[in-house]
Amino acid sequence: MATLSNSTNEIKLILTTHIAFYRRHPWLMALFILGFSLGSALLTAISGLNQEAKTRYQHSSALINNPITHLIKPLTGKQTIDGDLWINLRQHGFINAQPVLRGRLKTNEGKSLAIQGVDTLLWLNHFQRNNAQDQQHDKNDNETPSRFSLSTLLVDSQFADRIYKTMGSQAQFVLQNGQHQPDISLTQGIGLWAITDIAHADYLLNAKGQLSFIELSHVTEQQLVQLKQLIAGQAQLVDAQQQSFDVLSQAFFFNLTALAMLGYIVAAFLSFNAIKLTLTARKKLLKQMQLLGCTKRSIQLSLTIELVIVSICTALIGTLGGYFIANGLVLDVNRTLVGLYQLDKALVIHWQWSNVLLGFSLNISALAVILLTQAKQVANKGQFMFYGILASTLVGLIWLLNYATSEYQALLLCFTLLVLFILLVPKALSGLVALPFPLTNPLTQWLHADTRFHIKDLHIAIIAILVALGSAIGMQIMVKSFSTTLNAHLEKQLSADIYLRSDKIDQNFRKTLSNLPEVEQISIYMKSEGKVNNVPAKLSSFGESFEHYQQISLTSGLAISDKNFTDKGCLANEQSSIKFGFSLGDVAVFTQNSTHFNCRITGFFYDYGNPSMSLLTLEKRQKVAVLNTEYVGYSIRLKSSTTLAVFTERLVNEFKQDSTLILPNKRFKQIANALFDDTFVVTKALNGFILAIALLSLCTSLLSLSVNQLKQLTILRNLGVTQQQLLTMKLLQTGGIVLFTALFAIPLGFALGFALLKFVMPIAFGWTIHFSLDLTSLLIMCLTLVAVSVLCAYLPIRKLTSLEAKEL
Repeated sequence: MATLSNSTNEIKLILTTHIAFYRRHPWLMALFILGFSLGSALLTAISGLNQEAKTRYQHSSALINNPITHLIKPLTGKQTIDGDLWINLRQHGFINAQPVLRGRLKTNEGKSLAIQGVDTLLWLNHFQRNNAQDQQHDKNDNETPSRFSLSTLLVDSQFADRIYKTMGSQAQFVLQNGQHQPDISLTQGIGLWAITDIAHADYLLNAKGQLSFIELSHVTEQQLVQLKQLIAGQAQLVDAQQQSFDVLSQAFFFNLTALAMLGYIVAAFLSFNAIKLTLTARKKLLKQMQLLGCTKRSIQLSLTIELVIVSICTALIGTLGGYFIANGLVLDVNRTLVGLYQLDKALVIHWQWSNVLLGFSLNISALAVILLTQAKQVANKGQFMFYGILASTLVGLIWLLNYATSEYQALLLCFTLLVLFILLVPKALSGLVALPFPLTNPLTQWLHADTRFHIKDLHIAIIAILVALGSAIGMQIMVKSFSTTLNAHLEKQLSADIYLRSDKIDQNFRKTLSNLPEVEQISIYMKSEGKVNNVPAKLSSFGESFEHYQQISLTSGLAISDKNFTDKGCLANEQSSIKFGFSLGDVAVFTQNSTHFNCRITGFFYDYGNPSMSLLTLEKRQKVAVLNTEYVGYSIRLKSSTTLAVFTERLVNEFKQDSTLILPNKRFKQIANALFDDTFVVTKALNGFILAIALLSLCTSLLSLSVNQLKQLTILRNLGVTQQQLLTMKLLQTGGIVLFTALFAIPLGFALGFALLKFVMPIAFGWTIHFSLDLTSLLIMCLTLVAVSVLCAYLPIRKLTSLEAKEL
């Protein structure tokens, strides 16, 4: 017991000494915590967004108490369910089935409001329960509605500007003749959907007893069998955890997670630098402790306790930062998921303790690796390990370049390229400064010797800048290449002059337009949703002959001909070949509910931005298949002698078309480009975070080096070296090191860009994209690094000048 007590007291004494050390060097502790906190913040932010997206159906739209396990949704290609189906379920004992009706109302000013009809008694119970909990915790985030009835529309206070005009009067909704305007009650904490009674929602939306979906909870296996029999042919039963969205969005979140992991690696280098500085600074202190009688075991145990506490703190801080980052990115992510990946609910970010555990695990693992690299046994075998890792990296790189076929192998290829440059660049820089340059100027000799002496202290900053700048260049190449390829793709595919939206095709109107002398060609766009091999798919058609498909670009480079549609022939998008394994001549079976449509693939076409399979057939075949079909509208190509404005005016005045449904080519391309730009908003944001972390690492490394050099600079200053000469030497030293790193970061960025375009994008998304480069952005990033390095070189000289002024 005495031994245990002595050991405990010894550990307490050592920890107290460590705390005193951090009090004397607070910037080291701040740097240490900042690195891991920033890294785990990025990773937990993306993890939180991904987790919320996958579990979005656990939170009930009807606000029932239990998590949702299954959904009864409309048949594929339908938008609503007959309300009698819900009544039938209740009659058969399914009391945990809650109906939801969704839709949108528009005000006279053109602003829209999403409304949701639910059982308001359930909503009030839920609301009052939340209020009671808030009062127990002295919170008043929610406010009980001042008035409520079955005809009340409860709107979140954040949408007040859509409801009330500048003069304070309530905006009027566009309703059918005879319908009464709803009572509006602004309430906090409602969310994105305005809530009203389902009967009132049916009245406002003129739904005529139709429902959007039915939520189910606590459903047994036996009940599932009965449910399928009751809804057969009327609706479909879907597991809440097996949505089409989860299949489609995997690549999107895989890309974001990989980028966030890269940010964590860059941030870990920042903490690596801090740990290295603290270990160096405490080397004498630890030796003194051993001389005073502290056992090696107690010192190691105290260091372990210290690092575990720091890991927990950084995990908590990082998760909190990730929570705020996720909330900042949620709107951009939500627009992308709704626009491209068929998400039908808005993401709401919640605090997740699992992210704290994730951050803690990553921080402990990173610390273990960092400490392992500092061990004497590892340092003694540094050369052997270097050549061993280099050989393994080269072998792995060659194998992956030839055989990478999965998403993780494509990501491993990028990681292998990073490791290769991380190994080579510090060695190349050390070898360069070690060259025996014939120098005669004393200051130049000092500069050369000083750089050789301190080059190892800058390795961490060099690697951080190399990884961050190389990754930023690679991502910039990917985004620029995608943008250029997409613009060229849209330029050809969106070749019509006018797009006229319509939810039904009027054959008489279509024939009249096609006979007009101003019209060169009129096509339609109809689509059917379904699945191919249980993968979400879409079957579309543009017209009755191959002439209506000339805007489509085949991957073979050939023009579309009548042969592509003979003998049940159809076209499939590029994703069908790359991602889902179809080949020319294969028969794809398109399934919608109980209907099957056989399609022999005769060619593949480019289809950027679509994560699912897409098939093109002739209009006649699609109509004969008797599928649930959505009509999107008409595309009209005019003759060169006709102006767009004149024909648009004719559509409105002569053919009585709604002007808001007429989209000229330019406007339609803007909408398409905006949709795809949203995809890369989060990517650009994460890229900016990574570059900012790397710049911080560069600043701290250069400033800490400059602080260590302050005594040397003072000696030189006292020997007669002018401030201008000192500044010139520092600028040459830091600028040269950063420029050298940037020269290697550029080929690394090109290599990563190549890997992203040729491996990651095709494997993860199914798109082949042509290489394109934005030299302006590349130049700006490199100049930013040089500017930061110049600032870091200038500050110590400024400090030296201030010290001289005080002495005078």
